[in-house]
Amino acid sequence: MCAEKTSRVRLYLFLGGVFLTLSGVFGVVPLVSSLNVEEAIAYYTLIPAAVFFGVGDGWYWSSGSIVANNFAVEISKNEPGTYEVRRRLFTGFFFAVCRLGTAFGSAVSVVFLFVDRQLSGRSNFTTNQDFSFCGANDCQDPNITLANIEQYTPAFVATRYSLIAFLAGLVLIAVFSYRVNLPVETGHEVDRTINTSLERIIKLPSVGEDEATIQKMSSETSFKVMAKSLKSTLKLLITPKHLLIMWLATYGGMTLSFFNGEITRAFVSCVLGVDKVGVAVIVFSASGTLAAYVGGKVNSKYGRNYPFAFAFVLDVSSYVVCLTWQITENTTWVIYILSFMFGMSDTLWQSQTNEMYGSFFEDDNKQALAAWNIMYEVGLATQFAISETLCVWQKIYLQIALMIVAVSLYGIAYFTFLANLS
Repeated sequence: MCAEKTSRVRLYLFLGGVFLTLSGVFGVVPLVSSLNVEEAIAYYTLIPAAVFFGVGDGWYWSSGSIVANNFAVEISKNEPGTYEVRRRLFTGFFFAVCRLGTAFGSAVSVVFLFVDRQLSGRSNFTTNQDFSFCGANDCQDPNITLANIEQYTPAFVATRYSLIAFLAGLVLIAVFSYRVNLPVETGHEVDRTINTSLERIIKLPSVGEDEATIQKMSSETSFKVMAKSLKSTLKLLITPKHLLIMWLATYGGMTLSFFNGEITRAFVSCVLGVDKVGVAVIVFSASGTLAAYVGGKVNSKYGRNYPFAFAFVLDVSSYVVCLTWQITENTTWVIYILSFMFGMSDTLWQSQTNEMYGSFFEDDNKQALAAWNIMYEVGLATQFAISETLCVWQKIYLQIALMIVAVSLYGIAYFTFLANLS
């Protein structure tokens, strides 16, 4: 019992670090497309920054998911048969805290930008009444952008640097927290879980096997370990099972980047001003926190198909609103409704597809989570890559088409490989 309490305390400390990390990172990421909307601005800094962010983001999601899974294994040791429920539940906790951290970071950006508006005299800034090039009609025309540049940028350069410095400080605190509280993995870790006809049990190596494993691992170089892991992940990527489910992960990545890149710029900044981006992201993250927590609960009892169905309905409704909404000064509140809906659906896609990979590849959990992360990052990169080549309405139709294909292929995979197990 004492060991279980210690494990739970470490779980909470880990989630605290997740909260700080996501506060720091995503307090600024949704602002990038607005702050850099002016044509040809600072590509020599944006591209390296994007590379660094991509590497860090890629490592973080897969490793964070693995740590959450390891806590499920650790806490379930004394209660055989509870691992699967805890795995699904802790996955929901992980993504709920991620969204909660994003909300806090966005609240920080709101405060900084509010002060910027007050000090600059832009607090009475009149909203652009010509909304014909906002929303779904936004095609990033440089002339229109320059004519309304004050909607997208803070008044003082110092505001940007102060905001970034504060958020970076949160990330540094999180790094220190991870260093102090997270254990270093050894040969004693659980390799994988296996399924029996009666219950899911945790497979632990015997004493002799454990010593042999430690000796073998010590004789291998880090390069060989990484090479083996990469080979296993690449092999998993081309399996028929993965080729069917990977589109849901890709769509999840595209949905998040659609919100961060298009909704925040074309709807929020264009209509309300950049200082309202943080408010929209708070709404997005708050609804995502709720969706992750409730989704984890529902998944642990009834499976992921109900959360998937709800996310599908939410996205269809959101896209219809984006395409048909005639923006006026009296209906700008619709932006926050969209943020709420996208927050719920995005988090459900992200958390449930992450858990889905664990179920489809339960005997190769770490490689599965790495594969999920690869496809999720592909979705993120794809949406940002087409940012300047397509209008928002065209991207919406692309999102709808991919979502329908992804859900259909998942249905085939589910009834082919998992219907009798989930």
